[in-house]
Amino acid sequence: MEWVNMIFDSRIFLTIDLVLGFLLLGFFVFYYVSKEGKDERGRGLVAEASLIAFVVLFVLLNVYCFFLVWLMESLVRLANGIQLVYTLFLLSADAALLILRKIR
Repeated sequence: MEWVNMIFDSRIFLTIDLVLGFLLLGFFVFYYVSKEGKDERGRGLVAEASLIAFVVLFVLLNVYCFFLVWLMESLVRLANGIQLVYTLFLLSADAALLILRKIR
């Protein structure tokens, strides 16, 4: 449990998670504005991936609230928790988009 405290209290982990979140957001936006994302099939894939990510966000925020008291012990820990939820949300959206592209 001590290593979890060290990770969540680290500003370096926050920076890495921030960069990863922006990269995942960039990938999703890139697909949305790409030629493949502009046709009917692409719009349907983006919509379905967004719906899946919304369900994952609902679950992540409920888990986040469970750990909120522990996260509020430090401002960096709280920021790491919020950023981790955001990054996992974007990761689920991108993963759903990639999986749906392969299925259809």
